[in-house]
Amino acid sequence: MAWYVDTSAFLKLVKDEKESQPLKTWCANDPQLVSSQLLLLEARRACQRLEVSEEDLFSAIDIITMMIPNMSTYQKAAEIRPLSLRSLDALHVATAFEVGSELEGIVTYDQRMAEAARINGLVVLSPN
Repeated sequence: MAWYVDTSAFLKLVKDEKESQPLKTWCANDPQLVSSQLLLLEARRACQRLEVSEEDLFSAIDIITMMIPNMSTYQKAAEIRPLSLRSLDALHVATAFEVGSELEGIVTYDQRMAEAARINGLVVLSPN
């Protein structure tokens, strides 16, 4: 079984925030983690703003299996409800569905993404 990790959760693995330790403790149980390659783009840009080294970024990202969204994933993202969800967040939710029957749910701390995931029938986890 696999958990889809969005950028809001991943960043807590590289930058200490109040939820960082609970998330790291949860990750210590060695869950299978997957994400879109979109995570790398978002995380690199955020890490530059947060002054997190690329070494720390790439060390943390090694625990995540990256998926490449295909055209059907983008098409599904256009249909994700609610329509007020930001496009890149919709792409994360749509990519999570690409995991298929192995998907346990989404790990996120983004409230809009969590709401969209629930509306679309996914389990949401936010260790804190």
